[in-house]
Amino acid sequence: MTQYIYQARVRWADQDAQHHVNNVVYVDYLQEARVDWILDGPHPELLDHGIAIAGQHVEYLSPAHFGGEGIVIRLWIAQVRGARFTVAYEISQGDTLVARATTDCAPYDLETGTVRRLTEAERGWLDDWSGPELHFRELPSAEWVEGFGFAYPVRVRWSEVDAFGHINNVAFLTFLQEARVAALDEVRTSEGWGRPGADVSWLVAAQEIEYRTEMHYRIEPYRAELVVLRVGTSSMSLQIRIGDPGSGIVYGVGRVVLVCADAEGRPRPISAQVREALRPITVHPGGPYGH
Repeated sequence: MTQYIYQARVRWADQDAQHHVNNVVYVDYLQEARVDWILDGPHPELLDHGIAIAGQHVEYLSPAHFGGEGIVIRLWIAQVRGARFTVAYEISQGDTLVARATTDCAPYDLETGTVRRLTEAERGWLDDWSGPELHFRELPSAEWVEGFGFAYPVRVRWSEVDAFGHINNVAFLTFLQEARVAALDEVRTSEGWGRPGADVSWLVAAQEIEYRTEMHYRIEPYRAELVVLRVGTSSMSLQIRIGDPGSGIVYGVGRVVLVCADAEGRPRPISAQVREALRPITVHPGGPYGH
C-alpha cells in the first residue's frame, strides 16, 4: 500500500483548556495533509475547480500534546466511486497512534455549483494511492423531533470563510464543540471543567459529520440544535445539527461521543448534576456507549 506522509507542526494555539491538542485541530491537520497531497500530485486543479467535503469520521485514540514530537499523518485512498472518493488517515505523535479518520470528498464544479464525476485520469491517480478501508464503530443516531433539545446561536467568523467562498468544513466541528460546551455551561462552571488543576475533563472519543449543503458568511446567527442520545456510566452520545432558523435549511448533522475522565484521562462516572442537566434534552435515557 502506498501512503502519502505529511508532518504537521503542533502550534501553541492548538491546545485547549485541558492542555492537549483540541479535537477540532485534528480535522484541520487532516485538511492540511489532504491539500498538500493534492498540490503535490498531477491534479492540483482539483483545488482550483473545487472539492466538496461530504462527510468526516474521526476516532480519537490518545491525546496529542504541544512540546512533544510532531504529528505525522499517513494518508491513502480507501474507496473510489464515480463522483466520490474516500481519504483514510492514521495520525501519530511519536510511536503513539492518536487518531484514525476518513473524509468523503467529491469533485465539484464551482461554476455550476454541482458535484461532477471523476475523470479517467483522476481515477487512475487515486487508484495509485489505493489502500484498505477503515471501519469504525457505528455512532448512535435518532430522528429529529422539532422543538426538542438545546438551541444555540452560531455566529460565524470572517476567518472561517475558505478559498471557495463558503464556511470551511473544519469550522463545522467548531460549531458542534461550541454547542455542546454551551449546553452544559452552568454545570461546567460549578464543577470547574477546564480550570487549572481540575479533576474532571471531557474527552471526545469519536465524532462524525455529514455535510448537507454550503454555508456562507453572514451577520445573522445560524442555529445549532443539540440532543443527548444516550448517557452511560462514563460516556454520552450527542447529535447536533446546524441550520437556518428562518428557512429550515440544515447545513450539517454531527454525532459525538464524549467520555468523562479524571485528571489522568481515565474514565470516571458522570456526576448526578450532569445527568440531571441532560435529562430534559435526552432522547433515549440509559444505553451506555462503550463504558
